[in-house]
Amino acid sequence: MNIEYKCLKFNIHLSSVRRMHADTMGQILDAAEQRFAHYGYGKTTMAEIARDADMSVGNLYRFFKNKEAIALASTEKLLAAKLDAGLRAAASESTSCGALRAFLLTRLRLAHAYFADSRHLFELVELNNIHHRDILLSYEGRVIDAMAEMLERGMNNGNIRSGDAHRMAYLMHQALLRYNSPLSLRRNPLDRLETDLHDFIALMYSGLALNEIPQGENT
Repeated sequence: MNIEYKCLKFNIHLSSVRRMHADTMGQILDAAEQRFAHYGYGKTTMAEIARDADMSVGNLYRFFKNKEAIALASTEKLLAAKLDAGLRAAASESTSCGALRAFLLTRLRLAHAYFADSRHLFELVELNNIHHRDILLSYEGRVIDAMAEMLERGMNNGNIRSGDAHRMAYLMHQALLRYNSPLSLRRNPLDRLETDLHDFIALMYSGLALNEIPQGENT
């Protein structure tokens, strides 16, 4: 058996192990998220998560050292999903305003689906705000960077007046917190939030536009 074949066999095995590990992690997080949503973080135990994930408690501890680590991984999963989905939606648009609108609306819809029907997830929000604020701020920074890139594209194309794109993106993000707040997402129907966000984006873009808003970008 030559060295190349051994290396290929090892890489295939390693890839399989990594895939199984990722699948098991996903299974655990899915089980935990269901528990957190229906019963709350405080009332959920590692034993219950293990049972719902169809594994032993000992095996669960091989993947996560405690319940808080699972909660943090669940939060990072949501934050990453919102960011990735927003970026994919923005990439399909041909204009800076269209990209920004698609980015924000996609993130709103995903967050609303996650928070609208469960009051128990607010325990996770409180946990992360108290103990893992750095993770939240890190993802917030990535969102602002993404918005700044969209604004810069509009500036380069002559559709948006020149300025500090990152500062503009930061201020926009602060003004748009209503569309990311779990409390607001739970108290307001999605269609109302979408309508308000559409109108806000149109108003915001009209203030940034160097020229008149191009046809199709003002609705």
